[in-house]
Amino acid sequence: MDNKLSFENHIIELKKNCFRTLRNIRKIRFLLTTDQTKTIVNSLVVSCLDYCNGLFYGVSEKMLYQLQLIQNAAAKTVMCKNKFDHMNDDLKRLHWLDIRKRVIFKLALIAHKSIMGLAPECLQRMFTHAPHGRTRSP
Repeated sequence: MDNKLSFENHIIELKKNCFRTLRNIRKIRFLLTTDQTKTIVNSLVVSCLDYCNGLFYGVSEKMLYQLQLIQNAAAKTVMCKNKFDHMNDDLKRLHWLDIRKRVIFKLALIAHKSIMGLAPECLQRMFTHAPHGRTRSP
């Protein structure tokens, strides 16, 4: 992490590692089915994107774009597409949210679990449940 809390160094290293992994998967892609490839890519690449991704909330557009490049390359690997092929609806077919939505989903999930009492106690104390909408008085 850098002194500006931009996660730039972390994201650059993550990008290098993920692209190296995807390059290795592409070398054996012809031996694998689409489902097998999806499982491997989810395990080795997408899991790295998802690890603590709630911390990416508020990072610059430039950094989010770098993370999106990794996810797009992972989708192209699964779907047997070349580097310059258009993505079309590949993320939808794979049932993957784009990076920005993944980060927001992770934060919403943490908040939901905290409100429902399924998160660690320290997180539950940060959220208080307040009913919304109108309440009828008797």
